[in-house]
Amino acid sequence: MAYFAGLREVVETYLEPAHIADIERAYQVAEKAHDGQMRSSGEPYITHPVAAARILAELNLDHQTIMAALMHDVIEDTPVTKEELSDQFGESVAELVEGVSKLTQINFRSKEEAQAENFRKMMMAMVQDIRVILIKLADRLHNMQTLGALRPDKRRRIARETLEIYAPIANRLGIYKLKEQLELLGFANMYPMRYKILKAAVEKVRGRRKKIIENISEQLRVRLKESHIAGKVLGREKSVFSIYKKMRDKVGTFNEVMDIYAFRVITDSEDSCYRILGQVHNQFKPLPGLFKDYIAIPKANGYQSLHSILQAKEQVRIEVQIRTEIMDQMAEHGVAAHWLYKSEDTSPTENKAREWVQSLIELQQSADDSLEFIENVKIDLFPDEVYVFTPKGKIIQLPKGSTPVDFAYAIHTVVGNTCIACKIDKQFSPLSTKLVNGMTLEIITAPDSKPNAAWLSFAMSGKARANIRSFIKNMRHDEAVNLGYRLIEKSLDQNLENYEVEDLEQVAKSIKYDNFEELLAAVGLGRVASVLIAHRIKHGSDGETDLEKDSEKEDSSPLAIKGTEGLVVRYSKCCCPIPNDPIVAYVSAGKGFTIHRENCSNVKRAHKQNDRYIPVEWSPEVEGEFSCSLDIEVFNGRGVLAQITSIISNQDINIINVKIDELDGDINILHFDIRVEHRVQLASIIKKLRVVPFVNKVQRH
Repeated sequence: MAYFAGLREVVETYLEPAHIADIERAYQVAEKAHDGQMRSSGEPYITHPVAAARILAELNLDHQTIMAALMHDVIEDTPVTKEELSDQFGESVAELVEGVSKLTQINFRSKEEAQAENFRKMMMAMVQDIRVILIKLADRLHNMQTLGALRPDKRRRIARETLEIYAPIANRLGIYKLKEQLELLGFANMYPMRYKILKAAVEKVRGRRKKIIENISEQLRVRLKESHIAGKVLGREKSVFSIYKKMRDKVGTFNEVMDIYAFRVITDSEDSCYRILGQVHNQFKPLPGLFKDYIAIPKANGYQSLHSILQAKEQVRIEVQIRTEIMDQMAEHGVAAHWLYKSEDTSPTENKAREWVQSLIELQQSADDSLEFIENVKIDLFPDEVYVFTPKGKIIQLPKGSTPVDFAYAIHTVVGNTCIACKIDKQFSPLSTKLVNGMTLEIITAPDSKPNAAWLSFAMSGKARANIRSFIKNMRHDEAVNLGYRLIEKSLDQNLENYEVEDLEQVAKSIKYDNFEELLAAVGLGRVASVLIAHRIKHGSDGETDLEKDSEKEDSSPLAIKGTEGLVVRYSKCCCPIPNDPIVAYVSAGKGFTIHRENCSNVKRAHKQNDRYIPVEWSPEVEGEFSCSLDIEVFNGRGVLAQITSIISNQDINIINVKIDELDGDINILHFDIRVEHRVQLASIIKKLRVVPFVNKVQRH
């Protein structure tokens, strides 16, 4: 019990004796389970869960959270099971321990995938009980405090993960007390030399700064006393990581960043906050555009305060933050303040945290895998926000750099999916417009419209990106099903409608597919040969013989390519097939068909894989524009490029790109990337170019 004494001292300050007894029982279980285990530093392992529990106790967390923190590694690292914990301490504590534990029973393709899946599992457990992430943050903080025993490369990896994920989560939940410690330790271990240099520079100027902070603090106190306003003034230094971040973001040099002195004024009411602001602005000159009212419009994590940057004497700039006592506690403790106050009323911080946690469910449902999920969560952890308005005046908070597409998805998924245009401040604007504070947006929708894959290049929010990707994934699935249907019908030489649905479902299940639609998608994506499925359909789900004979009987008529198959049928960039070209399709597992010209050199080289190629032809109703390239050898002269470009453009042909290669002083080769509708149009333009006097040769690339 030697390691428990310090924790007991903390919990005795706010918990009842019965709850302290429960925590002691949890400690005994953890101590017994970890008996003989040591940390990398050489200390007994039990010191780690006790330290994590103490961090949470200093935030005045409830007894169940402290118990779960003490036992957070027993399921993962010892023979103790969740069921045993549930029997001894109740289901709630067992669920918390389970939520923090990593996945250890599944093999993953890579360490990154395993880490992402562990993170996804933890975030989903947090949706059920937010205390899971509080335990994980305490666990991570103590690990960061004891990183010295690890190899430098491992220290950097853990530090990067802390800076990219855990510190932003603490910020998103409003727990600045943990966030600042995680950031500082992450910075010190990720960039030890930068940390050392900056820390030394800060200590060098500390003496002069301390005197300035004391003088200005006293001036503020005198002003409040004269105005008969209750308030407590605290002067503080910026953290080393805060200074580094401002310098990294090109806000200024070290001296410019250090010239801003920070003060916090804590008072008794919102009304007093605004009265103090008036007094401070009378005492010091406010700098234009550097006032922020987070009381009227709280940050995304519920943080509330008034911020203003002012000019004091001797060209000294000061930042003043004004807030109430409750706002200050919420800023320090975030969602943990709920247990600190034992209040049934929810705070803005807690409401914002719950909204974010609920949004994780939608991100989880839209993501293809854990790596995509963690990417979307990272996007939403950016601390900077932009505030815009709906036409009815509702404030919408979005990540900095967001566009109208992000705004549309923030309103509702259906609005995002059917968005076609937007008005910003009553003016039509592109959907890729970067939003700035104060804009009013109106989204215009159309019932039949669909998300555009190009939106992914400028959508910023996790919700928008997840929903766009989800739609593209489903669209690809539908196209694959359609192509698979046509391929199997071609192999059968008859309609699938002639077969019973039950028989088709049985065929799918016989080769381990959940249903026939999934099998059709697999055929369309090239994962399963259509001739094999046709044979099974004809001869029953167990028919696996005479495939060669069945293949020989297959109708030799090629599959018609319409030109609109999109993600399932792609057109090769090596030979750029266009309508009326003789073509062949290469079956690529998981990607569908890639169309080549029959005379493509890549097709000729790969002819040994005949089973990978199937005959195809252009459908009569093919439409659209197709990419191709022309190499035009010309004699050098003034205005040659302009004349060639004019001839091509006059034929209503769209020029995508032009490149010039010089053969010698007299001859150049012009490479034109163009888009045409069919081969006849291309032949026409080649014919017109060949009769131009300064053109020596024209050939299709």
